[in-house]
Amino acid sequence: MLAPQRQQIILSLLQDRGTVRTIELAQNFGVTDETIRRDLQSLAEVHPLKRIHGGASSLTGRPRLQSFNERQNLNVGSKTRIADTARSLIEPGHTYAFDSSTTAFALVSTLPDLPYRVVTNSFAVMEHVTRMQEVELISVGGRYHPKTHTFVGGETIDGLRRHNIHTAFISCVGYDPIRGASEGFEEQATFKTRLVQFAENVVLLVDSSKLNERSEYFFADPTEITEIVTDSAADPKLIKKIRKLGIKLTLADGTTNASSTPPAVTNA
Repeated sequence: MLAPQRQQIILSLLQDRGTVRTIELAQNFGVTDETIRRDLQSLAEVHPLKRIHGGASSLTGRPRLQSFNERQNLNVGSKTRIADTARSLIEPGHTYAFDSSTTAFALVSTLPDLPYRVVTNSFAVMEHVTRMQEVELISVGGRYHPKTHTFVGGETIDGLRRHNIHTAFISCVGYDPIRGASEGFEEQATFKTRLVQFAENVVLLVDSSKLNERSEYFFADPTEITEIVTDSAADPKLIKKIRKLGIKLTLADGTTNASSTPPAVTNA
């Protein structure tokens, strides 16, 4: 790969992630650390970025907020497998909450038309569920954020607290086994914080690319999550570490840890 092509990819990664690391880039491109350092220096001469120890960052150091449509095209296969696995958790007669993540939407897209309730702040989820005859749809209201297809603000929290939620299905930008789940969009993180508090059970739907990662705003401690559903590409060492916390973890190939007892999560 020519240097200009490599540098354009590095710039795109920098915009999406907020920071990039020299060693990781060198491994991904199959080049030396020195080659990547020269690439970063060339980029710094013509683009607004900062050189930091071991890599580079954007001026804010924060990842770019991606639109719903952009996120929907990422890791499609993993999201589909996660959704197929999590679908078995849906039963008639319960109230389920879904956030506005594309992974949660992948699950909603596969749901059977049965008598249960769906509570959500996601425009995409609402639009899909309106086509179903048996499902009762509840919108929490709020101010519409068009880029993320999300309803946010104080009204969404007020709408959320009125419902007895059996299980909340959520995703995240990053999951760290020490700090928990995090988001890059503050208002969405605030919504998820309250949703986690109100729900009896919390199921984190997260593809393996987001494991061992952190974003800007943490919204759930590891012990607040009842179950994690991820894909089979997850690092086995990390899987073992998560399961040692007492969190049930299910792989999209059907592997679970039935012997572990998930922590109880009570309504707030």
